[in-house]
Order: sequence, then structure tokens, then C-alpha cells
Amino acid sequence: MKRTTIFRQLILNIIIPTVLALLILGVLNFTHTRNILVESAKEKNHIISDEIKHVLEFQDVALNLLDESLNKKLEIYSNELINNYFKNTEDIENIDLTEIRKQLGMNPKFEDIYVINSDGIVVNTTFMKDLGLNFFNFGDEHRIHLLNVLAGNQFVSERFAIEASTRRLKKYTYQPTNDGKYIIELGLYSNKADEIIEFIRRTLADISNKQTGIEAVDLFIWADRPISLDPYSVVTQTDVDTLIRVFSNKLSSSFLMSFKNKKLHYEFIHMDRKNTDLYKSSVIRIVTDKSYEKAMLRIELLKFFIIFALTLLSVIFLISRKTKVITEPIKKLVNKVNRISDGHFNERAEVVGNNEITLLSMHFNQMISELESYYTELEQKVRERTAEVVKQKEEIEKQRDEIAEHQKNITDSIKYAKRIQTAILPADEYIEQNLPDSFILYLPKDIVSGDFYWMNTNENNVYIAAVDCTGHGVPGAFMSIVGNNQLNYAVNVKNARKPSEILNELNKGVTNSLKQTRGKYSVKDGMDIALCAIDFKQKKIQFAGAYNPLYLIRNGEFQKIKGDKFPVGSFYGEELQEFTNHEINLEKGDVIYIFSDGFADQFGGPEGRKYMYKPFRELLISIHHKPMEEQKQLLHETLIEWQGSEVQVDDILVIGVRIT
Repeated sequence: MKRTTIFRQLILNIIIPTVLALLILGVLNFTHTRNILVESAKEKNHIISDEIKHVLEFQDVALNLLDESLNKKLEIYSNELINNYFKNTEDIENIDLTEIRKQLGMNPKFEDIYVINSDGIVVNTTFMKDLGLNFFNFGDEHRIHLLNVLAGNQFVSERFAIEASTRRLKKYTYQPTNDGKYIIELGLYSNKADEIIEFIRRTLADISNKQTGIEAVDLFIWADRPISLDPYSVVTQTDVDTLIRVFSNKLSSSFLMSFKNKKLHYEFIHMDRKNTDLYKSSVIRIVTDKSYEKAMLRIELLKFFIIFALTLLSVIFLISRKTKVITEPIKKLVNKVNRISDGHFNERAEVVGNNEITLLSMHFNQMISELESYYTELEQKVRERTAEVVKQKEEIEKQRDEIAEHQKNITDSIKYAKRIQTAILPADEYIEQNLPDSFILYLPKDIVSGDFYWMNTNENNVYIAAVDCTGHGVPGAFMSIVGNNQLNYAVNVKNARKPSEILNELNKGVTNSLKQTRGKYSVKDGMDIALCAIDFKQKKIQFAGAYNPLYLIRNGEFQKIKGDKFPVGSFYGEELQEFTNHEINLEKGDVIYIFSDGFADQFGGPEGRKYMYKPFRELLISIHHKPMEEQKQLLHETLIEWQGSEVQVDDILVIGVRIT
């Protein structure tokens, strides 16, 4: 019996040609419709651009007539200014131009005077918005134009142009002073010019309102810094980049952008401009909503899919009546496959006839026999592997518990170290007794800190120090204990009294304690410090510092006393440098501040940068007159606001003392 191939005959002879024909027809229809819509949009934009060109030609004619009527009047003003008022230009930058304008009888609402130096900067003007403005920044054309005026030694009248800050038409004239150092520019508004520009704006708005699908029509000038005639026009960075490219290439450009569920098409059309010295061209931006086109294309696609579906259903209905011969064997085969999928590997497909289904059933039975063998073998391997994974899991959980226990022990040790470090710091009662009008803002980065503050009293002196040890956390804490012990040793045993003497003894003690030696990769451990000795009776303060300074604020005036440019702590055996002692007379109400670098080095703000010392200094100056506890609160609040979501990067210590 010869084997049959019913599926191949049906697919090759009926279904595939039908489907291909429908797809080709749909693609051709869709492409044709889209091309019609694209050409229609181009024609509409061309008509709009022609209409705008006619409007601008009308503007040019109207402004020319208005321009000619104003040139003579402005030339008289300009010559009067050059030859009488600005004959000597020594005080031209400070002269009262408003009074001169009044003397000349100029209208203050419509007429302005500008004095421009040779760098293009407005150094004096009656139009205060433009004071300090650099006209050279308006582009190369404007810069070259002004330099030519400065070198030309004659009156130059420019046609009406758009003013960037107001979007109003303004007429400008230029004339250099007799010594060639300045340009006298006159600016003139005109009600008639305002009416002309308002007419153009209304025309642009009417175009967008009357044309279906047109969202907006804008006119842009200035190739270097494009601006729209409409001050309320929305201009994105993409628009600016496209405008600059169109002005430069003098070729139209377009792009698509999605906005609020709309598909907007942006078309930029370049237009040459004549009869002007500054602005040689302009660009029309036409924004079109492509939603209508999308709707039309969706309708065409929907029609195609409906025809495609109906045709395909008809074909399926016709051939289904001819396929009953093969459906029954396939159903039986599927039933066997489902039972085998449920785990009945002893099931086998029924082998009947001599066609493709018969061959498929034979190979299927052979595959199931092999699969049954593989399944039995795999099941055994899974059991073995599961036992191994369970054992590994138990081992991992044991290791996890050991790590957690170690972490708890380490954390407990650090917390105990915190108690030790806190114990060496001066007690609050001791500070309040000797420095009653003071504050200490102390914010460790970790549980323990590398910053610490130290205090001692002797005779008439109260010693207070802000110390920043190398590192933070546990290493910094160890250094702080060494530093605290050596400070006490310097005062109580070595009888050091001046801050410089105390720091010299501290330097020796730290160097001998650490015994650091210089090597190729050595890092010098030590500390930066600001140390003060305050004599409240004599109103004197002595200061010595390792890198860190002393800030003194008196009646709002700031003074910085710098520390030496080397730290406490040297390599063992090296010659130790001597610290400098500063003595300053104090007055009642003076406020002094010493601190570590943690506050100024904290990252934060909108750009994620360091706070820095200049803002820190300005903050202290602004709050120094407030009560000391309020100063501490303000410093803390400022730090939190600046830090935001950033992590604290270092220990923070700020000490403030008011002299009473």
C-alpha cells in the first residue's frame, strides 16, 4: 500500500497560497494608505510655511516704513549724546542716564540708552534688566556687528529686532564715542511695532487652530540662541539642538515624539531672511498630532485582519470536512500522550494503517520505551542527589550560625569599647562648670570614633581641644585613647602649659607609642588637632594647631588663626618639628570655634558634593550671635538637611565657646 501525505497536499495547495495572497494584499493597502497620509501632511506644512512667509514679507514692508520714520529722530539723539554729554568718557559708566534721557526729552516708556564697553558688556543703561549683559554672548554675528560699529566711527541704524528678555520688537542704533572706547546704543519700542508682532502671533495661533491635526506653529529667530516669537512656547533641549542644526545647515528637519498619549510630529522648515544686518534666517516649527493618521492606519489594519480572518475561517471549514480520516488516529495518539505525561509509561500508541500517522505512532512507541528506561535511572539519581543537597544545606546552616555568633561577639566588643571611649571624654558637668557658655556637637560615624574632645584646667587656664585621629571606627578609637593619655601626660606629668608645648609633648608621646618606621608603602598614623588655652580673667587665648585652625568671630567680623602644616605623629627616629604658639587678646562677646574636618567633608546637597569650608565658615558667621545651644541645634539641622540620603563619611566634631 502506497503511503499518503494528506497534510502536505492541503498546506501546499490551499492554505499557504491563500495566506500569502492575503498578506501581500494587506501590506500593499497599508503602505498605500500611509503614503497618502504622509504626502497630505507634507502638502499641509508647505501651505502653512508659504502663508507664514507672506506674513513675514508684510512685516518687513511695514517695519521698513516705520523704520525710516524713526531713523532721523534717533540719529539726532545719538549725535547729541556723543558730541555733548559723552565728549569726555571718564565718568561714562557712572553718569545718570535717566536724567540725560529726561533732558533730551526722550520717552522713558519707549526709549532707552545703553553704554557698551569694548568687551561687549553693558556698563550703564536706563534699561536695568540689561545692566551687566554681555552682548558678545548673543552670537558671532552680533559680536562682529558691534566690533565693526566700534571701528567704524559712524552712526549705524539697525532695523527692528526681537528683544530676548521681553519678546517685543525693539529698534537699535549704534554709534562709537569719539575716543573709540564705548558704543552708545539707543533702544526704541513702538506701539505700531508691537501691533505688527502681535498680528504675527495671532496669525500663527489662527493657523494651528484652523488646521486639523496642527497642535502648534512657532517662528524662531537667532541662529546661535534660537528664541520663539511666542514667549509661552514650550521649547525642549531636543528642539534647541534641532533648531541650531537647521539654522546651520539651512535644511529642513523633523522627528517624532510621544507626549500625553499623542504621537507628535515636529517639522522644522528653514526660511532665508533679507533686509536685516543681524538675523539672516528664521525657522518655522510645525507640531502635528499624528493620532488621526494612526487611527486611519488602525482602520485599514482592522479591515485587513477581518478579511484575513473570514477567509482563513472559510478555508479551515472547507478542509476540516476532508480531514476526518486523520483526526481520529491523532485523537487516540493525543490521549496516549496525556496518559504517559501523567506517569503511565506502560501505555503505547495504537499502530493502524500505513501512512504518516502510522509511522509517527511507531517512532513514538520506541521513544516512550527509551524514556521509561531513562526515567527509572533518573529517579534513582535524584534520590541520591537530594540526600547530598540536604547534607550540604545542614553544613551551610551550621556555618551561618557560627558566623552570626562571631559577629555578635565583635559587635558586643565594639559596644564595650564605646563605653571605655565615652568614659575618657570630659563629663558634661565638668564642661558646664568651666565653659558655661559653650556647645559640643559630637557625631561619631560608627559605634566608636576617631574624633574626640579633651579638656583640662590649670591655674587660670581652661584647656579645650578638638582632635581628629587617623581613620574612624575601631582604629580611630584606639588612636583617640593614645591621644587622650598623651595629652593628660603632657599637662599633668610634663607640666606643659602653652598649647605649643603641650602639642610638642603630645607629638613625642604619640611618635614613641606608635614606633612607626618609614617604608615604601608606609602610612603615617597620627592626628590633627586644634588646642586652646583660655584665660577668662585676663581675656586672652593661646592657640596651637596641627593642620586644624581656630575661628574667632568678633562683632560679626571673622578671623582665622591657622595651625601648623604638619600633624601630630612622626616616623620613629625622625627629627620632630616644633609647633607655633599664638596668643590673642579677647573681648567680651567673642565666639571661638574649633573642629575636625568631618562637617566640611560631608557629601550631600542636590549634586552629591562636599559641604566645604567656605559655606561652613559663612554658616558660623550667620549664627554666632545666637545662644550656644541653639547654634548646636542649627548646625545639626543644617548637616542633616545637607546630607539627605547620603551616608555619613567621617566622624564630626564642632566646639563653640563664647567669651563672657
